[in-house]
Amino acid sequence: MTVKILESDDLETASRTFASAYFNYPFPSLSIAEPRRMECLEILFRSEMEYLIKHGTVEANSADCGGIAVWSTVGAAGSGAPATSLIRRLFGKMKISEMIHLARNSYAVGKGRRSLNLPDDTLYLYAIGVLPEMQGKGIASKLILDKLAECSNQTVYLETNTEHNCKFYQNLGFELVLKTYYQKNNLTTWYLIKHP
Repeated sequence: MTVKILESDDLETASRTFASAYFNYPFPSLSIAEPRRMECLEILFRSEMEYLIKHGTVEANSADCGGIAVWSTVGAAGSGAPATSLIRRLFGKMKISEMIHLARNSYAVGKGRRSLNLPDDTLYLYAIGVLPEMQGKGIASKLILDKLAECSNQTVYLETNTEHNCKFYQNLGFELVLKTYYQKNNLTTWYLIKHP
């Protein structure tokens, strides 16, 4: 598999991949009702990738974007896409209560990340997604392992909201450093680091 570095022209396809991959993931499924979830996830991921493509890399397993990894640094990704732009894009597509719920989840995950006091230049696997029909074929592993080999002298950080993914990352050499539970929104987050 040859990794393709994505550019702005690729983001529509990449956002559809992420929306499909994350459709049943706890973070969005706890926040966005199903009838609007796919469209809202496409908007969310496109907005984040538009921001992060300037502050990191968006990589795909191939031109069809069946698997996508978004890499940045903790410092650059911590600020995320501008909130006003995101709200404007989602206005009318999400209920205000859903937007608030999503913002609270995002804040809770960010609070855990900030508690780790990671240096701003820590490499951050911001998101990784594989189309459901392509999962289980080693695509995510390959995208991650290629980047780990390229950046073998850097600390790498990520977080996940599923225990299954936590075990997957541990099998790739990541160490669980924090687990949080945000009771108000029923959101568990695992925080993992791989040291050089």
